[in-house]
Formats: sequence, C-alpha cells, structure tokens
Amino acid sequence: MELKSIDIFAANVVRFEFMQKRLAIVQLAHHREPALLISGQTVSNFGDGVALVALTLLVLDTTHSASKLAWFAAARMVPTVVLLLLGGAVVDRFSRRLLLLISDSTRALLTGALVVMLGMGILRFWELLVFGVLFGTFDALFMPAISALTPEIVPEELLPAMNAVRPLANNLMGNMIGPAVGGLIAVASTTWALGIDCATFVVSSVTLFAMKPTSAPNRAGDSSMFQDIRQGVRYVRDTRWLWTTLVSVASVNAFVFVPMSVLIPFFLRHDLHSSKAVVGYAFAVFGLSGAVGALIAANLKTPRRRIRVMWTYWTVGTAAALIFGFATNYWEIFIVPLVTSPMMLLGNVIWESMMQSEVPRELLGRASSVDWFVSLGLAPVGLVVAGQLTNAIGVRAYFVSAALFSIVPGLWILISPRINSFDAARVNQ
Repeated sequence: MELKSIDIFAANVVRFEFMQKRLAIVQLAHHREPALLISGQTVSNFGDGVALVALTLLVLDTTHSASKLAWFAAARMVPTVVLLLLGGAVVDRFSRRLLLLISDSTRALLTGALVVMLGMGILRFWELLVFGVLFGTFDALFMPAISALTPEIVPEELLPAMNAVRPLANNLMGNMIGPAVGGLIAVASTTWALGIDCATFVVSSVTLFAMKPTSAPNRAGDSSMFQDIRQGVRYVRDTRWLWTTLVSVASVNAFVFVPMSVLIPFFLRHDLHSSKAVVGYAFAVFGLSGAVGALIAANLKTPRRRIRVMWTYWTVGTAAALIFGFATNYWEIFIVPLVTSPMMLLGNVIWESMMQSEVPRELLGRASSVDWFVSLGLAPVGLVVAGQLTNAIGVRAYFVSAALFSIVPGLWILISPRINSFDAARVNQ
C-alpha cells in the first residue's frame, strides 16, 4: 500500500509539472507587465480588426478598383518599410515602453482625425493615402519596439508562450471578432467603426502608461544613429540563419501573404459576388485558424531542428494559395486562411523565439528592424504588382503563379545542410 501511495504521489507530481509546462501561456497572467501589455494590445487588436474591414469596404465602395485598394495598402506599408531601420536604431536608444506609448497615443490621434473628417463628409481617397502614410510611420516604431520590449519583461522560459499569446490575441480579436463585428458595423456606419478603433488605441495607451517604466538599453560608446543602423545591418548580414531566412521570406510575403488581404476581399466581392458580411467572415476565418495555431504553438516545445520545422510550416502555408486555382465558392476560399494562418503563426513563434534568445539584447531592436525591413521590403511592390497582374490575368492565375514561385526558396532552405547546421548542436544533445 505504501508503494502504491508513493506511485500515486509521483504520478500527481508528474501531472502537476506537465500541466504547468503545458499551461505556460496561463502563467503569463501572473506577471504584471506582460499581462498589462497583452491586455492593452488585445483591445487595440479588436479595433484594428474593425477598422480593417471598414476601410477596405470604404475604398472598394468608393473606387471599385483592386489596384486603388492595393495603393491604399501600400501607402501604409511604404513608410513602415522605409523607416524601419531608423525605428530600430531609435528603439535601441530609448525606453521601449515609452516608444510604444508614443506610437499608440499618436495613432489614436490620427484615427480620431479620420473619424472627424469622415463624419463631416470631407474625406477623399488621397486623404486616405496620407492617413496610411502617417499611420505606417508610427508602425515602423511600434514593431521593433514591441519585439525588443518582450524579453525585458518576460522570463526566458515563457518567451515562446508570449510570442504565441500576442498573435493569439491578434487573431482572435484583430482577425476574427474585430472583422466580423466591423463588417456588421460598417454596413450601418463607417464612422462608428473607425471611432471604435480610436477608442481602443486610447485603452492601449492607458495600459502602457500603467506599466512600470523601463530604462533605455545599455550602449557602448557614443555612436551616431547611422553607425547604429550599420551595426545592426552588419550583424544580420554576418549571421547566415538570419539573412537567408529574411531574403527568402521577402518574396513569400510580397507576392502571396500580403496581397491576400487585398485580393481575397476583391475576389469575394467582384468574382464570386459575395456579400459584405462574407468579407468580414473571411477575415474572421483567418483569425479563428490563427488563434487555434497560437494555442498549439504556446504549448509546443521549441523543436531541435528549428529552421527546418519553421520552413516546413511556412512552405505548407504558401502552397495553400494554390486553392485559388479551382475555387468556385466562398467556402472554398475559406480553406486558404484555414491552412495559411496557423502555418504562418507556428513558424513565426519559432522565429521570434530564436531572435529573442540568440540575438544580443543590446542589438535586438536593430536586428528586429532589419527583420521587418527585409521581410516586408518587397511588400509594397508586391501589392502594386499583384493589383496590376490581377487586372490583367485574374486572381486565380495570379495566386497559382505567385505560390509556385514563392515555394522555391523554402524548399531550398529545407534541404540546405549549411543553413540547417545552425541547429546541429541542439540536434546532437
């Protein structure tokens, strides 16, 4: 009986340890700073989702043009890409929390101005382009700042969970609930939809303000901003697993993943003649499948062959775009996000955790900015090219061609011994 009791006790200990490990995503709630950051960004993600559908439908209804919708998306992305390296240098000089607070507060003001102009009936397409440019400018600060702040406020063992819970919140609120609600609200009032987005930025700013102040990163010497940028670029260039992944991801993002946000709504509305609500549901499917992927990623151990597993996910996600070649109903189009969204997210969690654990902390802001700069660098061009080619050959032919072209880099990395040698020490443990 005593032996049996010991066995039961041991089994309970193992079960408890297993549950703690598997529920790492829940443990984040016990850490004040990550909990505040996640809470604020979750609310902000909801507003982003509402605004995404509202603005997409506003441009489509007023211009009836896929190319102009692509130009609108590019207007926000171009300044983001152009200013990312500068944003990374700024992030490695000042408090990352303070920079996030400035970014969200400013975007709240910009969205509020857009609401006023729309309510007064004086908003035109070129002014939407200006809004996109200004918004993209502060995106260039926000993206490297949140990546660099994460390892400052999260224990290392919980980094994979944090890197999963952020996209989980984004997918649930920004890509599922937000767009679904946004599609319904936009039917009644685009002004109200954008007003909700403005309010959520205010909430996010309040939570950032409530967080404990963080100090500026330690810096050696008194280098100029240009020298800081050059140092970050040199580090990425000299690190094979970084630059090969970034160059390969650039074409996948530019010609497959980024154009989906423009071409799926266009294809549903103008090729399949689906309702506005279906467009919102399409974004919601992205969110739902991404949320499932995030829950899975949060509870998966980091694989030993990180690069190979990561690129397997991304290659499968890219291949899903081939479904456009034969889809004749909206539910078939929904299969694309059901596959693509979780595959992208599973790969991204591995990638961000690698960055945060392998890159020196004082270089992380600049390395993250180079990451965003290269991986999104071709995206504005890709949006414009996608819009023009779609007008010429149609959405079906475009996605089949783009998917086949973009799969090649991933297959090359999967079979490359030199690139995968980075994980050799982990595999031999």
